[in-house]
Amino acid sequence: MTTLPNPASNRVSVARQTYQSPAAQTYAALLQTLRFSVGFDVVGNNDTTQSVVFRLPSGDDEYEARVAADGECSAVIIDAPVGVNDKSAAYSRLYRELSEQLTAQSTVIPADVIAKRRFWKFVTADNQGPRSKWAIASIVVACFGVLCGISYFDTWRPNWGGIFTFIILMFVVCGVAFAVTGRGGKVSGRNMVLIAVAIACVATVLLLCAGIVVQINYSY
Repeated sequence: MTTLPNPASNRVSVARQTYQSPAAQTYAALLQTLRFSVGFDVVGNNDTTQSVVFRLPSGDDEYEARVAADGECSAVIIDAPVGVNDKSAAYSRLYRELSEQLTAQSTVIPADVIAKRRFWKFVTADNQGPRSKWAIASIVVACFGVLCGISYFDTWRPNWGGIFTFIILMFVVCGVAFAVTGRGGKVSGRNMVLIAVAIACVATVLLLCAGIVVQINYSY
């Protein structure tokens, strides 16, 4: 069935990769890879020409990946709009994920393993946009929380309201940073956000432990 919109005429071939698999198998794997990968958004596909049009999360340009028979093998050719900036990293990612998908198709993988892989791809997804200020802020706030947790052991009066307010603030900043990065986002920095979340967890433990120690000392 054809679901491809009107093809763009101003495209040029920018990358080609050969696979040791029939064209039909490669096309099926290509379509599945683009549909489920967090790094690409499918616009449409044409089963007759074995081609898929897709976008990158960081822009609105439409690219086309075509499968061509190459004897008993097949080749995947990527066409990009004329004048688009170099996206070789994205092309390499597509070819790498397609290779992984073809390997997975030849191996029986439990459904729960596939679900976990998709989940972690979603969690760690990033894009080629500028660095997110929210991601930077999440690192700063989380590190400040660690310093506050360490220094709070020396205070004389417990302040549970302040502790819980700051913990909530840390995770709100991390949550916003997580939401604006990754697939569909215009800014990058998902790895920084994940590091910030880990630091925020450490800060939370320190703040709670410090609060308990101060509370015990204050009670006496």
